[in-house]
Amino acid sequence: MPEGDNLFRAATALRKALQGGRVVRFRSDVPLVLRAAEQKAVEGSRIAAVDARGKHLLIRFDDARILRTHLRLRGSWHLYRSGESWRRSEHRARVAIETDGGFVAVCFDAPVVQLGSEFSMRDLEKLGPDATTDAFDAGEALRRIAARREITIGEALLVQQAVAGIGNVIKSETLFLRGQDPFQRVGEIPRERLGQIVEEAHGLLVANRTSGPRTSRRALSGPTVWVYGRSGKPCLRCGTTISMRRQGTLARSTYYCPRCQDVAD
Repeated sequence: MPEGDNLFRAATALRKALQGGRVVRFRSDVPLVLRAAEQKAVEGSRIAAVDARGKHLLIRFDDARILRTHLRLRGSWHLYRSGESWRRSEHRARVAIETDGGFVAVCFDAPVVQLGSEFSMRDLEKLGPDATTDAFDAGEALRRIAARREITIGEALLVQQAVAGIGNVIKSETLFLRGQDPFQRVGEIPRERLGQIVEEAHGLLVANRTSGPRTSRRALSGPTVWVYGRSGKPCLRCGTTISMRRQGTLARSTYYCPRCQDVAD
């Protein structure tokens, strides 16, 4: 699933290409989006801003409407020049926007695509502080995570209403770097340590906002991450076999080193 750093990159690229442009063509196969566009045409409006909020990408038009997408597991935004062939088939496009600047932005496979105004703001107001931004309120994120005493820290980091932008990769890498057992309940972890975990996650997301492969391990060779996706392979620190276990009601994957993170398997 794309995480906050992926969305930050996508928003940056789309902003550079689209912002200020006038929409000359808009299409969508999402019924509610199509209906909203038929009631009030998107063509002719200008793109006022493009930004990310946690795992949500927002394209704001000058008529006060917002196109909101959440990519979940398989969605992605592509950017093309007008007339350029798309790298995915047209039937997978949930929405496409062409501007008079000669660019076409296409969102493929996203399960959440909405066009409107009030609904977007209501949903976004529920999110916790965005850990991908420079203005991240770490204190508020810590307060919200600490309040979830009965769930594990591996689950708590993924609660977007506590802290926005963290996904499975950043979660796993953060907890490894802090030597933290992912399966320990939040209420059992000292507040100072929780704060260090929050700051670690923020640092990783900020460090990965630019182009290139996501990395948490600075090395001249070998894997760019410590544990994520490395189940069954030796830990790059101690040699212990990396494990993967699923957590929470959504059975999200957590990768960890049993020795470095003191996990009882």
